[in-house]
Amino acid sequence: MRDRLDAARRRSFVGRADERHLFAAALAGEAGAFSVFYVHGPGGIGKSTLLNRFAADARGAGRPVVEVDGRLVEASPRAFENAVGEPAEGAVLVIDTFERCQGLETWLSQRFLPRLPYDAIVVLGSRLPPTPGWRADPAWSETLRVIRLRNLDPDEAAALMERRGVAEHLRARVLGFTGGHPLALTLAAEVARDEPGSLPSRDPGRSWEPGQEVVASLLGHLVGEVPSDQHRRALAVCAHAEATTEDLVRAVVPPDQAGPLFTWLRGLAFTESGARGVYPHDVARNALEADLRWRDPEGYASIHRSVRGHLLERVRASADAEALRTVRELLFTFRRSPVMAAFLHWGGAEDVFGDLYREADRQGVLDLARRAEGAELAAIVDHWLDRAPEAFQVCRRTSTGLPVGFSAWLRLSEPDEHDRRTDPVVDAAWNHVADQGGLRPGEHLGISRFFVDPEQYERSSPVMDQMLFRNAQAWLMGEGLAWSFCVAAHSLLWQDNFAGIQHTLVPGTRRIGATDFALFARDWRRTPLEPWLDLLTTQAMSGQAVLPDADEEEYSVLSRPEFDEAVRAALRTLHSDALADNPLVRSHLVATGDLADRTRELRELLTHTIRAMAADQRLAKLHRVLDATFLGTAPTQELAAQSLAVPFTTYRRHLTRGTELLCDRLWRQELAKDD
Repeated sequence: MRDRLDAARRRSFVGRADERHLFAAALAGEAGAFSVFYVHGPGGIGKSTLLNRFAADARGAGRPVVEVDGRLVEASPRAFENAVGEPAEGAVLVIDTFERCQGLETWLSQRFLPRLPYDAIVVLGSRLPPTPGWRADPAWSETLRVIRLRNLDPDEAAALMERRGVAEHLRARVLGFTGGHPLALTLAAEVARDEPGSLPSRDPGRSWEPGQEVVASLLGHLVGEVPSDQHRRALAVCAHAEATTEDLVRAVVPPDQAGPLFTWLRGLAFTESGARGVYPHDVARNALEADLRWRDPEGYASIHRSVRGHLLERVRASADAEALRTVRELLFTFRRSPVMAAFLHWGGAEDVFGDLYREADRQGVLDLARRAEGAELAAIVDHWLDRAPEAFQVCRRTSTGLPVGFSAWLRLSEPDEHDRRTDPVVDAAWNHVADQGGLRPGEHLGISRFFVDPEQYERSSPVMDQMLFRNAQAWLMGEGLAWSFCVAAHSLLWQDNFAGIQHTLVPGTRRIGATDFALFARDWRRTPLEPWLDLLTTQAMSGQAVLPDADEEEYSVLSRPEFDEAVRAALRTLHSDALADNPLVRSHLVATGDLADRTRELRELLTHTIRAMAADQRLAKLHRVLDATFLGTAPTQELAAQSLAVPFTTYRRHLTRGTELLCDRLWRQELAKDD
């Protein structure tokens, strides 16, 4: 029976050529070969499969083989020695699931292994890496080989799925979920083979997830038992965020538990630590997220909102280079959104990076513009390089430092006639803003003017990712941004995608050279950042391209005269139901909510602002008049003046000045909340 099982394992075994080559050298007794192999990696990565292959290879070479399962051995020297017995000359000792008796590691390295025959070979398989002390011991440096198993590469994964009977047209989507993790591939291959209809055939690029049974089996191997609910929350954060830091964990668990929980995450077999924090292997991330969405959709959404809020604060508090990296991490939390997936590539960005424009880049940037869109566009790029060089970002090849693409975010506060004559797109943007009421003091518009990547023209790519991160940073920072505009040559191709991020097509096209460019616009004052992020969250949670609700009420965007008139009307109707009809109910002065909540909040804001004037002795007379007129019980202004014992002309002068001051204070709040 063992021979039949070994034959079946040989037929299904794929990959691990380097590991088998090292082991074959040990079996052959080659000079310099290792005699102790410590194989480690997360659950399901293929440790037991490789150890079985080693054992079969050893038997094939005529070696006696002793196999020990750490799950069946008490973690004591006597029990271990009884399980192993007396290894013969040339024996191969294979110890699987060593993490179950990891406490024996020091004893094993210092006492047991040195007693084995000279030509013995030892293989240990564990979820945990060896302790630093063992690896640092110079006595073991020429004898011990530590092997960290990783996922199968795409060719090896394809071979495994072929042997498992998975149809060729399904393999890419199975690999997309599993990331080449052997156990995940095996389990998902069973689903794909037995239930091919479970993978949608219409959209070959669509992601796929296996059923909950497969996910549960994966989690059992990868994670095992989770100690507590707080551990589960920390694990969910680690799965959802691109990289997890201790302060990110602190955003979702009690502060005093964040440190121990982060340490626990770092020690898990399926996580790795990098410069940005801790991150899980792809298959663990996918399985954990799929399980949480299935088990607790509300909890999944809550984790997302907590992570989103923390990263948004970091974006706004970071310097430019750090902010761009954090923007990437924030957008990563929306990766399940089909809308976001249409824009961002998310892979293969290791060989390019975003950088500041330098004057030495000028010729390279102009050459890229000519290659992508011709001499006419290059002339416009040349204009903006003179006019606003700080607006440009250059994407460079890591190996050479040379530009491979560029973008520009134009921040414009007032129209310039020379700009408008030179650039038809900028002219169209200013026309659109003017048609919609213009800018208010302290506001500006931003235009994603150039997205130039000649190799992947207007398609998602690592270069495009770098440009979009810069773009999103400008949207997230606020800072008086009233309008944002995006430009695309293929309007029909991009219209639905831009609609998904609430940028609508501006009527008409602008011809530059032989190309017609479309303009997509968004008024951030009418639908500000938080509702926009909520829409992206809905898309990410559902995995569907949800569009904005056409009936959703927008914020009012009032000019200063309109705003002042609305304040005066609100004061006149402060204590009546008519206040609900005031434009300020839909302004940035009040938080989102239903009409009754916003009306109540506006009434409280006006009352509080009037009463706050009492704290300034210089405003005492103005405060008394406003209080008596709008907060008191006098039915007319004449009676209010009498109650204050002041002449009516004096009363009217103080009322006018007090109302102007009140409008000023509220206007500053309105503009500040726009940011």
